[in-house]
Amino acid sequence: MVKVSCTRLTMSQIRTKTHLGELDGTPKKRLFLSIISDYDLVTGLCELIDNAIDNRAVLGSSSPLKVVLELDSDRQVITISDNAGGVGEGDLENLVAPGATNNDPLDELIGVFGVGSKRAVVALASHSVIKTHKKGDKSYEITIDDDWLEREDWRIPYDAIPTIPAATTSILMSQLRTKITDDDITALKETLGEIYQRFTQDDKVRICVNGEQLEAVSFENWAYPPQYPPRVATATISIPNTGVVQVSIKCGLINDRDPVGDNYGVSFFCNDRLIAKHIKTREVGYSVSAEAGVPHPDASLCRAIVSLSGPARLMPWNSNKSQINFGDPMFLRIRDTIISLVSHYTKLSRRLKRDWPGQVFQYTQGEPVIVPNVDLSDGKSLALPPLPRVHKKKLELITEKNASKLERSPWLLGIVESLSAVQLLRRQRLRTRNRLALILLDSTLEIALKEFIVHNTHLFSKKDYSDAKLLTLFKNRSDVIIHVTRKITIPKKHLDFANYYYGLRCKLVHERATVDVTDNEIDAYEKSVEQILKLLFKLKF
Repeated sequence: MVKVSCTRLTMSQIRTKTHLGELDGTPKKRLFLSIISDYDLVTGLCELIDNAIDNRAVLGSSSPLKVVLELDSDRQVITISDNAGGVGEGDLENLVAPGATNNDPLDELIGVFGVGSKRAVVALASHSVIKTHKKGDKSYEITIDDDWLEREDWRIPYDAIPTIPAATTSILMSQLRTKITDDDITALKETLGEIYQRFTQDDKVRICVNGEQLEAVSFENWAYPPQYPPRVATATISIPNTGVVQVSIKCGLINDRDPVGDNYGVSFFCNDRLIAKHIKTREVGYSVSAEAGVPHPDASLCRAIVSLSGPARLMPWNSNKSQINFGDPMFLRIRDTIISLVSHYTKLSRRLKRDWPGQVFQYTQGEPVIVPNVDLSDGKSLALPPLPRVHKKKLELITEKNASKLERSPWLLGIVESLSAVQLLRRQRLRTRNRLALILLDSTLEIALKEFIVHNTHLFSKKDYSDAKLLTLFKNRSDVIIHVTRKITIPKKHLDFANYYYGLRCKLVHERATVDVTDNEIDAYEKSVEQILKLLFKLKF
């Protein structure tokens, strides 16, 4: 064993120190380069739009903000301009110096750190020219390029230029670090319409991309099924010496389900700006063991929209506002309420899945309901309506009703399950599902007729109905019907249905013609097959 010697220091030794000098804590400019990978086209341009929105708010202007983006995929140049008020000479350093900003972190703004727009310009392009004109001041120009980044000196030249329109700022970015394509521009329009939907829908902000004014892409596309309209939980969170955050959590079933885009889950808005959309992770209740279960098409009608309004420094976003910080104290305060609502409407989505068109999609009008007495304390449940009872699947019901008969005649299970398979098939998103259902239904009936003959030897002797004779008999359905109806009466209308749909099946299998089969035809034939099976085997449906 190694012995470690511990020497006790005296108080005089602890207090004795020698001052050697001071260290320079000035950040190196290559810090800018280290964050290039954190920004793409969307996050970079959003930082610049956010900056314009905040600048307008700080100046207290009530007129609409206009932001114009021009993206040239041929020349690989991006220009963004705004009428947010411009920047005066005394504040020009805010355009360059990390952390420099006029924004008060206690104000209800989007930017708080004073770094986003600077990082975005560097991340998007190797050469950027900023022009700005604040009313009552001159027009100025600053160039940020890789030459400046490579120098350790933070000083940057700025020039007075011929007057540009007052209250405007424009940024010309060339030598882009990542090539932009026409597809990128198309996707950008859609994304900006989502991110700034709350600003553009009431004309507080007008965003134009390549001459096209963007429309708001709203997430407020709710369904209002009776007893289960969207519900809204509201609360006020007060942080001593910092400020107050207003919370609104709206959750319900949606009418714009997109099976490809998976447009369900939880979306977050902070001070009206979309931060993250359609989140489906454990933090908001989705996982194998979580309350809402795993993300699944059955749950895809549940959407929650979380809105937070308050001091920028209290918002639970990351530094480039592209995601929610799930470890932030503000998010943790509201997490249980989010999960409670998401779990409730996810279960509702699953329980109504057998008839979404009839029980959800047809209800397009209504009003959300306020959840009473919301308490954000841990473990406090919300006052939500009881969920509808889970209806058993058709196979389970038929199996239960015929349990004793299936035990005595296990060969009937295949017939019962075939009818349930027809139901499953009809719920699939297959264009030819009715044709397949017809083939399965008619095959089930034919097998049932064979089983009736084979297992009723007191009616059909093995001598008269040997395997060879059965093979010959079943080459003609009409002959089979004649032999069966000699022993048991089947109403003519059901026999007519069977003959008609047998004819359709033969056309599908043996003829060149393509046959279309409607939902109503499958409904009618299914009922007839069930009635025939009741007569043959006394099955219950």
